Amino acid sequence: MADKQSARKRMMFIQKEDYNYLCYNLILILNNLGCTKESNEFRDFRKIAYLVDFTSASKKIDDFSQDELGSIYSKAHIKKKLLSHLLIVLKNKDYLGISMNKRHKSFDIWLKTDNLPDDFLSKDMFRHELENIEILKKEIRGLRTTTIKTMVNTLFTSKNILTWEI
Repeated sequence: MADKQSARKRMMFIQKEDYNYLCYNLILILNNLGCTKESNEFRDFRKIAYLVDFTSASKKIDDFSQDELGSIYSKAHIKKKLLSHLLIVLKNKDYLGISMNKRHKSFDIWLKTDNLPDDFLSKDMFRHELENIEILKKEIRGLRTTTIKTMVNTLFTSKNILTWEI
């Protein structure tokens, strides 16, 4: 049953390049990290671009090869632009709150759960992604508030992936 659902999800969109894919991962990450009000915002939305592939992966972070990690890192830079467009759409629909983070020259974001459809955050439908987010929370201390540089160092640089200025 899980394989059928996974196959169906893959057919519905081009994974990693689709706004729907990015949208549901963004919402799941924010909700699972407790970023549901301005006082608990997710600092620097650009970090999401690096996390998305790990949330929907079928393996643990330590099981990714260097080539796979390098690819995730490179493609994350493209996702940042897609995410910035998605933030505008979600803010206009009143699903997200956004504030300017002048220190990091980025946006801090939080989810407005009251405005989401009642069953959207179903734990059954997104069980796999939620488990992976829990793993990420253990891997990256203070994921919600850590800097993008620290997070990239933890996920990529420490695993001998060549990174460049963010």
